[in-house]
Amino acid sequence: MNEIDRIINQINVQVKGFYIDNDVVVKAMRYLKRDGKVLFKRLDTGEEYLEDYKGSALFRKRIFIIGEVAKMVGRSVGTIRKCETSGLLPAASRFQYSNTNYRYYTFDDVRQIESFFNSQKVGRPLKNRVYSRKDLSNKLRQAKKGMS
Repeated sequence: MNEIDRIINQINVQVKGFYIDNDVVVKAMRYLKRDGKVLFKRLDTGEEYLEDYKGSALFRKRIFIIGEVAKMVGRSVGTIRKCETSGLLPAASRFQYSNTNYRYYTFDDVRQIESFFNSQKVGRPLKNRVYSRKDLSNKLRQAKKGMS
């Protein structure tokens, strides 16, 4: 693979994904370098169409599924789901693709999730403290003394 093919593949990887276009979720299938266009497929009708590759304008329409968000914010998918179901994070929008219901987030949502995990907000659950065996045996001894 020569240098140009490697760059084209890198652009294809960056372009591929899901986007919002006129309130409809579309999937970028591939980047056509020769034409400078991106091949999109509408998820509601299955119709394919070409649109000019506009770089940052295209990125503003990008939506991210929960696995991509988890990688970006450095947390697990389960942690994000748990925070969402417990009400600490707002509920994600959803779309259906290949008989699966996907959560999706906009770039602003990702920034909000990232700031949530990086801040020390009141009400954020703390991790349960794990005690050593010695600490546990001391606590049990104290509890037994208090009971007698």
